[in-house]
Amino acid sequence: MTPERKAHPTQLPTGAKIYLPDEAAQKRAVEDRLFGVFRKWGYREIVTSAYEYFDVLSQGTDAALQERMFKMVDRDSGRLLALRADVTPQIARIVATRMRDEPKPLRLAYVTNVFRYDEPRVGRYREFYQAGAELLGLPNPEGDAEMIAMTVEGLGALGLEQFQIDVGQAEFFRGILEDLSVDDAAARTLRTALGHKDVSALERLVGELRAPAAITELLLALPTLYGRGDVLDRAERLVKNARSEAALANLAEVYRLLRAYGLADTVLLDLGEVRGFDYYSGVHFEAYVSGLGAPLVGGGRYDQMLARFGYDCPATGFAFEVGRALLAMESQGAGAEAPGAAFFVIDFTPDKTRALALSRRFRDLGAAVARDILSRPLEESLAYARQQRVRWALVIGAPGSRPDDVSVRDLVEGHERTVSTADLLADPARHFSGFPSGARAQRGEERRA
Repeated sequence: MTPERKAHPTQLPTGAKIYLPDEAAQKRAVEDRLFGVFRKWGYREIVTSAYEYFDVLSQGTDAALQERMFKMVDRDSGRLLALRADVTPQIARIVATRMRDEPKPLRLAYVTNVFRYDEPRVGRYREFYQAGAELLGLPNPEGDAEMIAMTVEGLGALGLEQFQIDVGQAEFFRGILEDLSVDDAAARTLRTALGHKDVSALERLVGELRAPAAITELLLALPTLYGRGDVLDRAERLVKNARSEAALANLAEVYRLLRAYGLADTVLLDLGEVRGFDYYSGVHFEAYVSGLGAPLVGGGRYDQMLARFGYDCPATGFAFEVGRALLAMESQGAGAEAPGAAFFVIDFTPDKTRALALSRRFRDLGAAVARDILSRPLEESLAYARQQRVRWALVIGAPGSRPDDVSVRDLVEGHERTVSTADLLADPARHFSGFPSGARAQRGEERRA
């Protein structure tokens, strides 16, 4: 009688996700493409700690986000620790305490994981991944335009074509609230109605406020102040306070710069957008992609944050949600199948000398090479190589072959040819399309010498 196998718990915690090899390769490809964009714009990588003291992280976050942090006690000090729930406050603190004397502006970028105790949503778990950039020390609209332009370039680098960028200005609504002189509870209720685009609720609330006619007209028009450049003209005719006027002028300049970038067709202005109201200090934006019911990118200006750490410095930034990027690419057919190794070496000889020499030579030149170390029939080895999406199989010592022959099998095209080991070692690039050559090959020779 076979003894019962002991059951082991295998369930993941809510909100946790594992990326298996193909998924991990696709995730890495997204991160590499986005970081390639950041580098081209002059951004340098910064790496922050996954956890810090809770009271330190709290200085750069609001109460709602603090409630969603994963917390634990430091055994050494007894102080409360927290996993990072947002990278931007960490960077703000680092710049305020460690980099304030460096020449401005600072251009910093990151790819990292973030932890939030939320209900899992589209493309986001409780541990999720972000790729983002922060521009610190540049107060003018060109910084905001650069963030949006980089976002568009990042979307293009991912192969996404059907998208739009919604751009708002937090100060515009703050100016309206200033005119209303309402308490915090009433302001939150108005923001909730605007955030949900609930026109009937907004009409009811505005009626209860009994505000002057000009303010009432502007409040009721907010859900309609959405679209292209004409939004700025319509808003200008309605706005009556200096703070909102300044915000509108700032947004108009950002929009002018985006037209100069050639990006006006990708941008929609939304003066009724109030999400992130407590976080952003000026222009803010979100990128939406066809086929995805949640924003893929979020960003904007947060000039007040560094001052919380004792350093008054303007800043703006944005972040891509990597998980959502993968979903968006899949929905638009932009996802690429993760390739396997370029070469798979199958060796039937006892001493393995040629297999090891070819593997080392090809790897020195930058090619990915895996070896079949198991002893099994050739067809089983080739089937395994195909399953691993290998491009070429190199078969050494097959029955009936000459001592120096290597059978080269193209597993994509289905071709087969015979090449001597000496020829493959001497000039691999001559025998394989796309193989590294030139200066890289020379460096390989120098390393072996």
